Amino acid sequence: NLALDLGFLTKARKYTFFKPKFIFYATYLSEKIGYWRYITIYRHLKENPEYQCYPIFKYFENWCQDENRHGDFFSALLKAQPQFLNDWKAKLWSRFFCLSVYVTMYLNDCQRTAFYEGIGLNTKEFDMHVIIETNRTTARIFPAVLDVENPEFKRRLDKMVEINEQLLAVGETSDIPLVKNLKRIPLIAALASELLAMYLMPPIESGSVDFAEFEPQLVY
Repeated sequence: NLALDLGFLTKARKYTFFKPKFIFYATYLSEKIGYWRYITIYRHLKENPEYQCYPIFKYFENWCQDENRHGDFFSALLKAQPQFLNDWKAKLWSRFFCLSVYVTMYLNDCQRTAFYEGIGLNTKEFDMHVIIETNRTTARIFPAVLDVENPEFKRRLDKMVEINEQLLAVGETSDIPLVKNLKRIPLIAALASELLAMYLMPPIESGSVDFAEFEPQLVY
């Protein structure tokens, strides 16, 4: 017998406004990377049923198709607003959102390797496969994408994992907060340096609003 008072939330909560194009970029990437995550796990478990340790994995095929269709919807929205795709600012924002999504997934997953190892996957190999396939899909619509197949990109991702592990270790020490924060400063600076270096790598020019992203067919 619980109820959510949405009227109260709209009056009491402060809102942050995001321009629609930012929502389109982020949601498109989220849906497409979700598709590649789900379908990769589904295919792996279909080929290796001994790792299918929970019934929920049987539903991944349907879920990944939902993610893919949602991504196609946002692709259509972007193509209907070509001003979001056809200038130098769009190229910069496209690279920024790609980098944000890929790095966030990689760092988070590398903290949860037990799950992926438990279903017979190598976490880093899984993530790189997802990143590469997502990037190839994204290149069909975004005006510029990262060169994720450049070995330097993977090397910098792994370096960020090492730095992030050091950051987490600082948080687990018994040092006082001031000392912890001082120890974090050079590590955060190192992370920022790696991010900037990845962002400044020569991008891949891509994208078009003139052709359909997918032919009408069931995608696996």
